[in-house]
Amino acid sequence: MANPNIVAATSILGNTGVATLTTSLVTLFTVPSNTVYKINSITVANKSGSAATVDLTVSVDGTNDFYLANDINVPETTTLVILTKDQSIYVPETGKMKALASAGTALDLVYSYEAIS
Repeated sequence: MANPNIVAATSILGNTGVATLTTSLVTLFTVPSNTVYKINSITVANKSGSAATVDLTVSVDGTNDFYLANDINVPETTTLVILTKDQSIYVPETGKMKALASAGTALDLVYSYEAIS
């Protein structure tokens, strides 16, 4: 597993990812080879009339998951900010981000990131 030198990057592409979360853990992305993702922001919107919780994990080696958010309450019809640009994190190649919700399709997750290679 190589960790690209981001000072010598030949490509920095801005992206936005979206997902409607369910009660099954879903992989939001897997970082491709020779790439690092800089995660700039993560928000979760509860579009239902009932509270729900969100779990969000990150893996830097593609195998071991660590919580960014664990059973965090998202009140009805509100938006929760999990990560902002001033707290950005890097996820190296083969790394992953996964998420799930406590209730059906109540939560929408939106994240912005830079794919650096």
